[in-house]
Amino acid sequence: MIRPVQSELFAVIGHPAAHSLSPRMMNAAFKNFQIAAVYVALDVDDLETDLETLAAAGFRGLSVTSPHKETALRIAVETDETARIIGAVNTLRFRGDGWEGRNTDWIGAVEALKRETDLAYRNALVLGAGGAARAVAYGLKREGATVTVTNRSRERGENLAGALGCGFVPLETLREPSPRSGYEIIVQCTSAGLTGQETILPVSDALLEPGVVVMDIVYRPLWTPLLQAAARKGCRVVNGLEMLVHQGIAQLEWWIDGRIPRLEGERVMRKALEEALAGDTHA
Repeated sequence: MIRPVQSELFAVIGHPAAHSLSPRMMNAAFKNFQIAAVYVALDVDDLETDLETLAAAGFRGLSVTSPHKETALRIAVETDETARIIGAVNTLRFRGDGWEGRNTDWIGAVEALKRETDLAYRNALVLGAGGAARAVAYGLKREGATVTVTNRSRERGENLAGALGCGFVPLETLREPSPRSGYEIIVQCTSAGLTGQETILPVSDALLEPGVVVMDIVYRPLWTPLLQAAARKGCRVVNGLEMLVHQGIAQLEWWIDGRIPRLEGERVMRKALEEALAGDTHA
């Protein structure tokens, strides 16, 4: 059996995973805080089997991305209540008898949005019904916001809304010239705007009223079509790097079982991400 002896091993696992900027962010944090660790990106297509391999190889912690978050919840030997409510795990930590799981996506979303607005009693719209949307909706509800979910698939959207006690509105009604307005926070949690994906706005720009906080969890490109339109309309915009940074800090603290200086962590991790995107033609 081969085990690491000089550095702890961590990774982001997904299918695909090559596009992830998490290695740049996490390795910068490890270096800054003098943590003897290495973080890599791994393409994983058979999660259950591959987790056994990663455990045998000595990996201590994993960031879980699409399409494995729901499967990770199912096969983790232990999860916290929050992950079970959300229905997805984005963070795994190895212990002697297997992998334990948590969800830090909701923390990332809440911390990113709180930099721009109070969340309690706000009227929020969440676009999407996947694992990220579930985490964002949960986080907003937890902070006291009134949350409405919309999604291309009505069934999936209604299921998410029902599970978390949110409202639901069909996506097509939000694409009309004069949709129902009044949303103070809009969070885009689908792949719309992702590099190579559609460039049509997911909702009518009539929703993008001045002062509305608009966040897109996509970070490649950094300025998605939705964020560009929101900025032109006078909205306060939050890009996907912010959620990535804050959920990453929560992951790191759980892995090392300790706190890091938050402001310094944010600065170091954000700088690494911005440098990584500086030469990206899609950013």
